Amino acid sequence: MRIAIISDIHGNQLALEAVLQDFARQPAVDQLVIAGDLCLNGPCPRQVIETVQSLHCPVLQGNVDVEVVTQAPEKGEKKRSTAAWTREQIGQASINYLASLPLAHRIRNSHGSDLLIVHANPLNVEDAIFPNASDSILEQLLGGLDDNIGAMAFGHLHIAYTRRWRHLFLVDVGSCGLPRDEDHRAAYGILSWQGNGWEAEKRREPYDVQEVVKQINTCGMPKEEKRIKTLLEARY
Repeated sequence: MRIAIISDIHGNQLALEAVLQDFARQPAVDQLVIAGDLCLNGPCPRQVIETVQSLHCPVLQGNVDVEVVTQAPEKGEKKRSTAAWTREQIGQASINYLASLPLAHRIRNSHGSDLLIVHANPLNVEDAIFPNASDSILEQLLGGLDDNIGAMAFGHLHIAYTRRWRHLFLVDVGSCGLPRDEDHRAAYGILSWQGNGWEAEKRREPYDVQEVVKQINTCGMPKEEKRIKTLLEARY
């Protein structure tokens, strides 16, 4: 069993296209799952949603998908203005689509433990699971999972890593469109069941980052300097 997960596209169509091209070159995958944060903070939100919908695969809701739907009333002016622009770009049908997305997708594994896919964690779309998270934090976020779940894949942090905690194999697949680990290449992950356990392949694919900078400068999105800075620095 092989499951590919793409997360945190953030309106970066060129990064998504690069990942999908690499994905098409891989050995057969049983299922592709999109783990949320589709279109906010990037220059091509409509194109990304159209591409994702054309894949006909499970798609999860991320925290910025919620912000597009709700217009982020509790956030600052920068986030609210970007959410408003994104809503204008994608239209009401796509806003409704984002609102309808589920929070989790479970892959049943008849040969062993199941794989759970979420955006950030099983409880909400906001609290990141850091690579060095304490046992108490992990207990709070993951302690309620049933024993038949042996692996969990997620994004949200924009930093790809793997970690084992108790019986769980934790896999952050990183960010397709807005990496924050000082590597500009688009990230995604492939999890494979290898007879008695899950293994993860963290894949990175280069794309034309400078072309995305041009898109940000010309698409009319607000706060373009901030978006370009985040894209080019690729770190927190």
